[in-house]
Amino acid sequence: MTWVISHEDGEDRAQAIACLVLLSMTILALALMFISGAGHPGIDFSCFWAAGSMALKGHAATAYDWGQLRQMLVQMQPADHAPYSYDQMPVPFFYPPVFFLVLAPLALLPFTAAFWIWSAAKLLCWLLVVYSIRPRSGALLLALAAPPVVYDFLSGQSSLLAAALLGGALLLLDRRPIISGFLIALLIFKPQYGVLLPLVLIATGRWSVVVTASLMASALLLLSGTIFGWDTFTGFREAATFATTQFHLTGALPWYKLQSIYGLFRLAGFGYGVAMSLQILVASACAVWVLITWRRDVSFAVKAACLLAATPLISPYFAIYDMQVLVVALVFLMSDDRITLPSRRSFRFGVGIIFVLGYVFPIALVPVGPFMCATLIAVIWMRLRQLDASGTIPVRAS
Repeated sequence: MTWVISHEDGEDRAQAIACLVLLSMTILALALMFISGAGHPGIDFSCFWAAGSMALKGHAATAYDWGQLRQMLVQMQPADHAPYSYDQMPVPFFYPPVFFLVLAPLALLPFTAAFWIWSAAKLLCWLLVVYSIRPRSGALLLALAAPPVVYDFLSGQSSLLAAALLGGALLLLDRRPIISGFLIALLIFKPQYGVLLPLVLIATGRWSVVVTASLMASALLLLSGTIFGWDTFTGFREAATFATTQFHLTGALPWYKLQSIYGLFRLAGFGYGVAMSLQILVASACAVWVLITWRRDVSFAVKAACLLAATPLISPYFAIYDMQVLVVALVFLMSDDRITLPSRRSFRFGVGIIFVLGYVFPIALVPVGPFMCATLIAVIWMRLRQLDASGTIPVRAS
């Protein structure tokens, strides 16, 4: 006989306690680090703030020139703030021009105030989306204790906001399609997060979301070009080309920082052609798997988790702080209506592996992202196998 845990009683207390202990230890470690002076929060945010400052001065396009951006960073940032020289570890800006709509207002504030407001705002958005998906304390603890969340918060990156937008767009996809399309349009500032979305939306005939997202994205591009100058698009194109050349071809960015199939095989010693071919092969397989799953008559929670688990495997450029999309997938799985005991065990095991890989990354310095994605995909696959075996869901396409 299969034991089934109801949705109301589905809180995994052991997992929640483990996340609480882990979160407490992380907060303590960070507090000790800051007190000792070893902590340097906001390293990546510094390029955001500097780019926003240049936009306020009417020179937004120059933010894409690393030489000029570096001069701005050296002027605005105290020498004791950065743990390394910008010559040794550059932090160039190559976000689409629409991101200036967020960065320019932040640059009106002093750097420290802007960093903490930015960090608090994106964390609030993150927790709001997580709570909307799964209104339980266990989900919130999971979302706070996940290693990628810590990395994003400390560096001042934008992935927490992007993951929140993607999770919110999926949550509202059928409830509020217009709002969902608007959230998808906002993802244009980090386009690698939304590669799979058009395929899924078109394949499932969600045309109102497609039209809304297209119109809003076009409006955002028009607005940013009008305000900050059309030369920002030229600057972005050149900066993106520079990033592709430096990061994907020459290895100016250490390969272990690319949490992708491409980064994994480049670190293993394979050349560009082989590594990129394997990246494309895995990305194509993931896209097919996602489309097949979305065409099946399964719960929306499983469909959303499937898309989120595959997203980091699509693009060669994902960092460790981008892996919180996997946490959103875990929260969607936690919200599933009926959870069998074997599913709970595999879920808990998967969470453990993902968390361990996340915290091991700074020590091992290898691309752990593909293994984190593979773990989550295995959890989803086992969930589908158990549901198929029990006859809870049909295998036919919807």
